[in-house]
Amino acid sequence: MHAREQQRTMRPPAADPVALESARLMEAILHLADLISEVVQEEKALIARPEGGDFSALVARKSHLALELGKLMQLAEGKIPTERVRQRLATLSAELAANERLLRRHMDAGYEISSLIGEAIEQSTADGTYSSQIARRGSQP
Repeated sequence: MHAREQQRTMRPPAADPVALESARLMEAILHLADLISEVVQEEKALIARPEGGDFSALVARKSHLALELGKLMQLAEGKIPTERVRQRLATLSAELAANERLLRRHMDAGYEISSLIGEAIEQSTADGTYSSQIARRGSQP
């Protein structure tokens, strides 16, 4: 047999379809983890801006990505075969925990500010300046 004939008759070994599918699944998990991290970074930047911003789009994206990640994790059936994927998911978990703490502080601050404003309004009306009785009968000298 000539070398050329040998090359034509020799075929590369067939790829293991299970291993190939697992590798694709792990790459998809890594990709989603990266996308979630990006959203968390955007959220942190939005909180830091003095003018604030609209969180609804970020929350929707983060929820959607988390749902997709959950679906992929179900497909993986709890088996994460590579250390790289395990490490990435551990890092993502830590990022999300830190993000949760940041969001909680941000929400607590908003609640505190609205409480202070509410108390100020209450105190300003307590002296009778804006009472409903004066508004009904009119001011009398």
